[in-house]
Amino acid sequence: MRALARLIDKLLRQRNGVYEFSSDSDCIFRIQLRQAPHGVNLQGHEISKGDLLLGIHIWNEHMPKLPADGADLRWALISHRLLLHSFKLIACEMQSDRKYADVRALFGISGLFSFSDHTGGMRMMQHFGFTVLPYHPKRGRFGLFWQNFFSWWLMYTYNHVSLHTRDFWRLQRTEIWMLADDFVQRYGNTAEKQPLSLQSIAENTLGSE
Repeated sequence: MRALARLIDKLLRQRNGVYEFSSDSDCIFRIQLRQAPHGVNLQGHEISKGDLLLGIHIWNEHMPKLPADGADLRWALISHRLLLHSFKLIACEMQSDRKYADVRALFGISGLFSFSDHTGGMRMMQHFGFTVLPYHPKRGRFGLFWQNFFSWWLMYTYNHVSLHTRDFWRLQRTEIWMLADDFVQRYGNTAEKQPLSLQSIAENTLGSE
């Protein structure tokens, strides 16, 4: 079952033009040049349907494994470091290649957290500068079911411990957005370092009661 999930995942990446832009083993994202699936207003900037986006996709094989007892401070610190490192790699890629010059925004879809997520997933992405919005399914509830089923299958394949805290029938998907200029300014070569305390990292990654 896991081998089949990996094969389907690979075929879908090839069909949708999702590619590995870095050979760094600490990079946890693949990327994709794609069109905006719908319009959205980001901080007063209108992104129209069809505008060029840079899609970001979790590189499942590089994600840190959850401990058997669930997320802890060590896992939170590792995840925070990998996310920050990967965003810097993406920004560097965007600055070094003209094919990204017309990208309006970065965009991702996740089934890992929702607006009611008590584990801090949404707070973490907001901490990294992303706007989190409800997911707009293209194929209605039927398509959403199969998307969630495949996400569940990938969790089982790559990080099965994460299933312990997730109910399939309550699985929600969200969209994350950030203007390309803001992303490069925040994570590019000229970005200023903004160190965080261990408490801040833990609260943003694990959440707080």
